[in-house]
Amino acid sequence: MISGIMIVYQLALLVCDFIHLLFRAVILTVLAAWRTVYPRALKSVSGELVIITGAGHGIGKELSLQFARLGAKVICLDVNETSNNKTVSDISLEGGTAWGYRCDVSNREDVHKTATKIRSEVGEVGILINNAGIMPCKPFLRHSAEDVKKIFNVNVFSHFWTIQEWLPSFIARGSGHIVAISSIAGLMATSNLVPYCASKYAVKGLMDGLTEELRYADRHPNIRLTCVHPFVIDTGLAKKPRIRFPSFNPITSAEECAAKIIEGVRQEKEVICIPGKDYYGIKLTNLMPREVYKAFLDFMDTGVDEDDC
Repeated sequence: MISGIMIVYQLALLVCDFIHLLFRAVILTVLAAWRTVYPRALKSVSGELVIITGAGHGIGKELSLQFARLGAKVICLDVNETSNNKTVSDISLEGGTAWGYRCDVSNREDVHKTATKIRSEVGEVGILINNAGIMPCKPFLRHSAEDVKKIFNVNVFSHFWTIQEWLPSFIARGSGHIVAISSIAGLMATSNLVPYCASKYAVKGLMDGLTEELRYADRHPNIRLTCVHPFVIDTGLAKKPRIRFPSFNPITSAEECAAKIIEGVRQEKEVICIPGKDYYGIKLTNLMPREVYKAFLDFMDTGVDEDDC
């Protein structure tokens, strides 16, 4: 008798949860459509302390310049001290505020040492942008073991080291924003970039997993995460890009890409940088608003609980 009542109760609860999911999906889809037509106001970054890796070149340099123009205080990290100092100098010439630190973000000890120095000399950051990356373009079998290790050390593990360094302060403060530059190759793979594609898929997995972990049970709702998926950017990394319809889908300039990234950060949405197209907050892999995707995950309630040890 009791077991029968429990079965009925569980079925009724499941039906109620499913109806609630449908209701949330409809509301969130309508809201996403509304936000597409009438985007939310861009949040201010004036006075924010922003740390950017790979700031000496390409997207990283443009991000540094444009954040500084919006009133942010920028900490520039790069393994190339000369180009990094040039970025800091350019910001200063425009009247902005910036600091430069040489840092090999692929090295855990170097990241920790630099972060300690930054805390002592500048303070705690509010926005972390993991931009540093390398992109060797050659067939899979021409990549040596050292090539693959270097790609993952720079493109993937650097994200782990910087996030592990700064996330605790975000949690202690109750706010913060983590931005990761992945790639369109982290959504759709291509030839001659196998290790690179794998590394960018890994970045996407890191950000998706961290998003779920931070929002689970409403743990840290005010820590924002933005994953960026640029198309081919004119930074010199892709020396021989092949595009069948360049007039429809041209190569993006670093300046335009940085502007889209900053807009996405200020709207707190995922960004896919394709020239002339603003796919903010939409996953190409499932074509549903991100909040509906989260609601579905909540309904499924499937995952792995924390180990006791």
